[in-house]
Amino acid sequence: MAASYQYFTLEKEGEIATIALNRPDKLNAFTLQMLFEFKNIVEDLRIDLRTRFVIITGEGRAFCSGIDVMKEARDDWYADPRQPNERIFQENGQNILRDWANLHQITVAAVNGPCIGLGLGLVTLCDFRVVAENAYFSIPETSIGIGYSVSCLYPLLALIGPAQARRMIMTGDRVTAQEAKTIGLAHSVVGSEDLMSASLELIGKLSTKGPTALRIVKRMINAATIAQTADLAAMEPELVQAFYNATGDIEEGLNAYREKREPHFHLETD
Repeated sequence: MAASYQYFTLEKEGEIATIALNRPDKLNAFTLQMLFEFKNIVEDLRIDLRTRFVIITGEGRAFCSGIDVMKEARDDWYADPRQPNERIFQENGQNILRDWANLHQITVAAVNGPCIGLGLGLVTLCDFRVVAENAYFSIPETSIGIGYSVSCLYPLLALIGPAQARRMIMTGDRVTAQEAKTIGLAHSVVGSEDLMSASLELIGKLSTKGPTALRIVKRMINAATIAQTADLAAMEPELVQAFYNATGDIEEGLNAYREKREPHFHLETD
C-alpha cells in the first residue's frame, strides 16, 4: 500500500513501512512543505498498529542535504502562518523530531548517500543506522553562521560523545561511512547495492523478538538519553531566535554560500 505525498514516498507491506525522501534534484533538501509532509507521515505511523518497523532512505544519490538554504526556499520559510518566525520553526522541528523518535515502531535509517544537517538529525533519532559505503555525514551549519539546532545536537551527542560532536559541528568535517561506524554513528556499513537487503535482514532479526519488549526497551533507552537535555531543548527555540536576530550572521552566511565567497561574520568587538 502506498500513500501519496509530493516530496516523500510511503509504502507499507506487511509489518514494514518504507519512507523515501523524494526531492532528488535538490538532494532531498527540506522545504517548509516537506517539513509538514513529514509531520503527517509520522502521525500516520503513530496510529498504525499493524506496522512494526520503518525504514527511511533517500531517492537519488543523497539521503538528505539538510534544509534548503537557497533564496527561493528561504523566502517561503516564514511565509506560512504555521511557521511565522524562527522560534516557531524551532518548536515545530523539535515537535516533529520528538514524535519521530517516540514512534512505537523500530526505525532503521538506510543511509544511501550524503547525510547533512537536519538529515543527520533524523538519522540519529532512528533506532538503527545502516550506511552505504559511499555515504558521508556532515554538519556545515557553522560555515554559514548558524548553530546545530532543532534539538539535533542532543541525540548526536548521546551517540558519539562530546569530543566527536565538537569536531563535526565546529569544523564541519565530513565523516565517512567507515569512520561513522568507528565512532558509533553507524551500526553497519555495506555496499550501496546491498543497503536495502541489509536493512531488511536486520528487521528480519528484530522481528523474532517480542514486540512489546522491543517497544519498552526503545522507550527506556530514549528516556535515559534524552532526560539530561530536556531543559536545554525547552530553551533552545528562544535562544536560537535571539541569536539570529542579534548578529545578522545568518543572512551574511547564506548570501556568502549562494555567492560562493567567504563570509564576513561579526566579532564581539565590531
